[in-house]
Amino acid sequence: MRFFARFAVLVAVTALVGGFALAQKTLTIVRPTDPVALDPHLETTAPGSWVYTQILEPLITVNQNMEIEARLATSWEFLDPTRLRFTLRQGVTFHDGTPFNADAVKYTWDRARNPAQPGRWAALAGPVTSIEIVDEYTVDVVAAQPYGPLLLTMTMPYTAIVSPTAVEALGDQFSRAPVGTGPFKFVEWRTNDRIVLEANDDYWRGRPALDQVVFRTVPEEGARMLSLRAGEADMVLLPTPSELAALSEDPRFQVNGAPGVGVFYLAFNLDREAVQDVRVRHAVAHAIDRELIVEAIIEGGGVLATSVLGAPVFGYKDMKLLELYPYDPERAIELLQEAGYTRGSDGMMRDASGQVLTLQALPSNGRTLKDREIAETLQEFLRQVGIDVQLDIFEWATTFELMRGSTLDYDLNSFTWFTTTGDADYTMFSNYVSTELPPASWNRWRYSNPDVDAWLRAARASLDQAERAELYGLVQDQLAIDLPAIPIYGSYEVAVLTSNITGFVAHPIQYILDLHSVDKQ
Repeated sequence: MRFFARFAVLVAVTALVGGFALAQKTLTIVRPTDPVALDPHLETTAPGSWVYTQILEPLITVNQNMEIEARLATSWEFLDPTRLRFTLRQGVTFHDGTPFNADAVKYTWDRARNPAQPGRWAALAGPVTSIEIVDEYTVDVVAAQPYGPLLLTMTMPYTAIVSPTAVEALGDQFSRAPVGTGPFKFVEWRTNDRIVLEANDDYWRGRPALDQVVFRTVPEEGARMLSLRAGEADMVLLPTPSELAALSEDPRFQVNGAPGVGVFYLAFNLDREAVQDVRVRHAVAHAIDRELIVEAIIEGGGVLATSVLGAPVFGYKDMKLLELYPYDPERAIELLQEAGYTRGSDGMMRDASGQVLTLQALPSNGRTLKDREIAETLQEFLRQVGIDVQLDIFEWATTFELMRGSTLDYDLNSFTWFTTTGDADYTMFSNYVSTELPPASWNRWRYSNPDVDAWLRAARASLDQAERAELYGLVQDQLAIDLPAIPIYGSYEVAVLTSNITGFVAHPIQYILDLHSVDKQ
């Protein structure tokens, strides 16, 4: 009898433990691709940063309202125009038990600033010349000259602090098993299948509500949505836009989104004679029904662009594009005729020699939402006003290399640019300063305006944020006139979740995913 009594107790305890295991809160997220790496100094894509931002932390970050918040730093200040001091949080340890301190910050940032690293830090750190340790919990970032974007640059995920001990011990394998101070610890990575994280019980902000996070890789768009409906996933990142309306009406799900920092645009190569006349560029703007593209092509997967910058970006100003360039095919035809073209009986515009106005276009393909379909729609819009657009459509990798070439044998190019630092300088300086030409930089349209150059250089050198915002406003006013690029739509960062998930708020910056406060009911 005693044996059976003890056996009954054992069974009861086992059942109780099993019940705890079943009650474990696991958040399963599906996304389209596997990361390249989980090392912030190597990985440059969102699928990677979605994972490593749970494991690793920067000193400061930006919240969903684009306000700077403390993470591993408790305070920061500019001691002078070229020296930014951070006071570090004490009592924090890495997941491997080693201490977080100034040595770890210097190690991380010296590693990140190494030009041999293929990540973003080296390019974005601008004039930063050194990282200096003041004491165990104080570091200075020293720049060669004043650099206005520096503070927002420091909020980016790829400035996250790594465990020096783990990097030295793991070598190249650190990129597949990172060690940081974040709310979740790395557990395993099954390539092209899943990445598993577990809660950090000792996290300095408090243990996360979730016990485990699983990132599953599901390349096929329809399969991702099916996994949500079948109860196999709790969250879908980059969901199918055409399904958002129906899902938002389904009580089993919730759609959580925010206007983002990306803008899809149609750009002109101003080295090409056909688009050098600003009246031609204005005509193209009037020929495009941007509202139709947002509503019917991307089906709510974006918002109507009002500037070359996304609305959440510091320095954004509404360029009044719809007021300046409403959809008006008749006005487009008038402008082309003012520019010296004659419309033939076939409806096509011809120059004085009888040649049809033909524009060679290099559209984005496979980079962002419905980019090929948008290119074909733009082609039809322009044909309606007499412009023949020839599309050269390649796989994205080929398109990217052609865009980055020192010469661009195209009149038009479509592309999405994300202001990933949240600061206008990231987009404005590299895209619109006349000397910032490919392949070293990004002024693919060969735009040149001395006033714009001066304003952007002044904004980069100023630490007065009000002054910087005013200068970026002047730039956007001028771009609305010169029109080297036509903004079409702004990104909309959206996730679909099951209704039992609480605490999630979409972030304007696609690279940032905050799961610390997320819970599963």
